[in-house]
Amino acid sequence: MSECKIKILYGLEAAGGGALKHLVYIVTRLNPELFDITVMLSNLRLENAENEIKKMQCAGAKVIFIPIHRNIRPINDLIALSKIWYYIYTHKFHIVHAHSSKAGALFRIASWLARTPKVYYTPHCFYFQSQSGFSKWFFIKIEKLMGKITTGIIVSDAEMLHLLRNKIVSPSKAYNINNAIDFNEYNPTVNVNEAKHQLGISSDSLVVGAIGRLTTQKDWITYIYAANEVIKTYPNVVFLIVGEGELRINLELLIAELGLQRNIILTGYVIEIYKIYGIIDVFVNTSLWEGLPYVFLEAMHYKKPIIATGSEGETVVINRHNGLTSPQHDFKNVAENIILLLQDKTLSENLGKKGYELILEKYSFNNFIQKHEALYLERVK
Repeated sequence: MSECKIKILYGLEAAGGGALKHLVYIVTRLNPELFDITVMLSNLRLENAENEIKKMQCAGAKVIFIPIHRNIRPINDLIALSKIWYYIYTHKFHIVHAHSSKAGALFRIASWLARTPKVYYTPHCFYFQSQSGFSKWFFIKIEKLMGKITTGIIVSDAEMLHLLRNKIVSPSKAYNINNAIDFNEYNPTVNVNEAKHQLGISSDSLVVGAIGRLTTQKDWITYIYAANEVIKTYPNVVFLIVGEGELRINLELLIAELGLQRNIILTGYVIEIYKIYGIIDVFVNTSLWEGLPYVFLEAMHYKKPIIATGSEGETVVINRHNGLTSPQHDFKNVAENIILLLQDKTLSENLGKKGYELILEKYSFNNFIQKHEALYLERVK
């Protein structure tokens, strides 16, 4: 039967966060009668990915691992490239779909060398969005070069603006498919008091939450300083930092330096993430750049008001419609918005309701899957 199916290889370097969630959704929901799926992940950054990997395997996908380093390492990258090329060449895939920057480069080059018929790329936020000056110019040039050997680039609304503005590929190679979430995974009822107790939070405390990898991109410094401002007025508010990453020790030191150990909780990675959304009153995201973050969709599903910094990728948050926006690095403005939402319950509820309506209207999970299936089927005819 597999000889009649479309053989797809997915490649991803960072096996964690929104990119992995995105990939798991596709792999586990594509029609198994039409597609024979293999997933290649780096075994160097398996960030609490065991459950997600099992989901893909249970759906019938073959999951294999090779070492791919996040940063540029010429010798290691050439070794990884040769292994990827050999696997693609010997297995004769119809489609290779690469995700995120590093895998996007390696898998597209390997697919070109192996003469794979169709090659797709989902950036999950273009790397050049985080750069400036010569570095930004250089990585735009790289993306343009890689675009020449790519069948199509799949992007969110915000990423589409960057793609077209910088002429990464022609419009005919650009495909707009917004992220979406499966509501069925986010419906468990939460016992708020019990969930708070598990984190050592009193039942009457207001809770502000932020979810993401502990990296420079997420600008946790602004979040922590905003918390410091809020606590001056509301000393019983608790702030959650949900996630893991290389900056954890640095953040712990800053929290201790400001004397905020009682008010800021670093939860680490949380599997039952719905419990976090169940107890927070305000959701905050201070990222410097984004594509379409899954945490926004999740927060809107739970009708939580969102405060987002003005990063270009966060076009999903419309100020005073489904959330509030603040300038990047402006911790005082973030703090003012947090206080406003904690004080004005009517505003908070209205913003949360509008967010929920938006996700139902614009971010359909069925459309997300169907558009990927249609793209794969169209391009192998």
